[in-house]
Amino acid sequence: MTKPHFSFWIITGLGLIWNLMGCLNFIAQMDAETVEKMPELYQLIIKTRPTWATAAFGVAVFAGATGCILMLLRRRVAVHVLLASLVGIGLTMAQTISVVGLTPSTFLALLVGGALLWYATIAARAGWLK
Repeated sequence: MTKPHFSFWIITGLGLIWNLMGCLNFIAQMDAETVEKMPELYQLIIKTRPTWATAAFGVAVFAGATGCILMLLRRRVAVHVLLASLVGIGLTMAQTISVVGLTPSTFLALLVGGALLWYATIAARAGWLK
């Protein structure tokens, strides 16, 4: 196994922080009192979200965090877990776009999820993951 470039640790660490913030967001959205304090647009998205989209959101953020942890542990399975995260992001964003249209945050989530998957595949091909 090849030693990763120092940027591997930075990119993967930032990806983990991003996804942990998503996990906290998911947990906050499960609390009705917290949702009531959010802006009206966010409340609309959360309250109209069907169960399948909530599940997809959970997969997106928790698989994303798990995938980043697996990358930090230099495990090749991280690629598959990050793919599951990207699928969850796509499903969640499809539902969100159907409610409020395309927003910068929907685009950013897809961009970060796709970039993490892409980077994991590069790391796997470079021999940084076992």
